[in-house]
Amino acid sequence: TKERSVINSFNRKGIEAVARQQFEVARRVLAKGLIPIIEPEVNIKATDKAKCEQLLLECLMAGLQQLGPDEKVMFKLTLPTQDNLYAPLLGHPLTVRMVALSGGYKRAEACEVLAKNAGMIASFS
Repeated sequence: TKERSVINSFNRKGIEAVARQQFEVARRVLAKGLIPIIEPEVNIKATDKAKCEQLLLECLMAGLQQLGPDEKVMFKLTLPTQDNLYAPLLGHPLTVRMVALSGGYKRAEACEVLAKNAGMIASFS
């Protein structure tokens, strides 16, 4: 189960709040014995998208550190501006899977960007 949030521009407090909210919902899902999907989407049209993604990565890594050793999560993230930006999340032992949102990119462009991000799998609609 998941709850999606959208980040439209860089705002430190806002991005921190989004990440915190995602993990709060994740804990409720985990308490029911399910694996949560953490889905904070970064708008692909954000002029400061890369900056948003960098802070989001830091916040998501911090959130993982607060989980218990058996509390596994899945991430559904917008394709990043920087290739393999989310590799630290993917390599974390509590991450079971990471899927990529196309976020509004045309399918061909989304596939091209996805190919530059090892370990991410497509979840394009």
